[in-house]
Amino acid sequence: MVKILRFIPAALIFSLTVLSVSCKKEQKKTETLTQQATPSNYTWYYFSENTYKKIEKVHLVPTAVSKPWTEAVRISSCAMEEASSLENPKGFATINQCGILVFQGNKINLYNDQEIFRGRTAGNLVFAGGMPIFSVYKSTFFNESKSALQKTHPFLVMFNSEQNILYPLINIENLGLDESCEITDFLFDGKFWTCSIKKENSEKVDFSYITFQPKEDITLLTPYTAENMLHISEANVESFRNAKKQLDYNSAPERLKKLLKTVPSDVDFSVSVQTVQSHSPRIFVRKNKNSSEKEILTAKAIISDTWTACLFQDGTIYLNGALFEKNILNNGNTMGIKLPKLPLNFTYGDFVISGTTLYAAWEETSFYKTKRSGFISVNLDEILYKR
Repeated sequence: MVKILRFIPAALIFSLTVLSVSCKKEQKKTETLTQQATPSNYTWYYFSENTYKKIEKVHLVPTAVSKPWTEAVRISSCAMEEASSLENPKGFATINQCGILVFQGNKINLYNDQEIFRGRTAGNLVFAGGMPIFSVYKSTFFNESKSALQKTHPFLVMFNSEQNILYPLINIENLGLDESCEITDFLFDGKFWTCSIKKENSEKVDFSYITFQPKEDITLLTPYTAENMLHISEANVESFRNAKKQLDYNSAPERLKKLLKTVPSDVDFSVSVQTVQSHSPRIFVRKNKNSSEKEILTAKAIISDTWTACLFQDGTIYLNGALFEKNILNNGNTMGIKLPKLPLNFTYGDFVISGTTLYAAWEETSFYKTKRSGFISVNLDEILYKR
């Protein structure tokens, strides 16, 4: 993926240029503008041990040991709550092996819980019962430490965003599984949780699949009550693949297609789409029929009540609508923003927007390993509204 990012962004930059062309005379005259983030309106942060630190430039971040992505301290998933009339909506990010970040406006807080996170891969952040919920598991292929599990074997964990406390909801044992099992992936469709289970012994590795549905609000469960409060049924690899399959871009939400309509037709991309305070994202793929087999550009998109945004890995952002308590941008037309260029082998990842502040993950990668990682905060009010 890294190599293609060195060539594809030119097509995206071209599309941003096209955006600035005025409409035809017979149409109402509007103009879609593009903006470039500058050092005065963004701040870099990087992860060090179990915390994050501010730094002037990414290339100044101290070198880090290369680790498999399951073991590296990095932003592994993001999700957002719905906006209220009282305060900026919160954005959340799971930090692998570390904790959970909470973004609200220009405020950043990190909540660590080594009992839950140490030695475990965290991610798959979704909303259920109005609360952010994520999964944790131990990658036995890369992590041989048995002590990391200690006395508990959690699967789903809730972050109570009002009390700022982490609560295990469901342990592996609650699903009728033994300590040799790990749920390495799941998809939540708003009703059912479809899970992939990895069981490893000295001779082989087996995979199995289940689907479960809580009998009550999942946020009310605990590992002591969950066992009798779950409808569990056996699934198979086909049902799991169907739940996780990538979809044709033609079936993507209309708001997303409107947002990305100026991306040149010869640019292939896949975009992971998530609505605010919702279930697992779905991936939509746009691939030119005449294109050769190659890696395609990836992006993350968020659809909220008042705005739609999409961030490509090269730092190109498309934004449409009105940010929290702000006017509609550019007469309802798409805005384009270019985040600062990252060094070679670095890419942007998941993101959230809280109020008028964007937070986007970045990391240095090589195949399946991660070195340096962190995030950038961008003052969109300065870029978009104070021109």
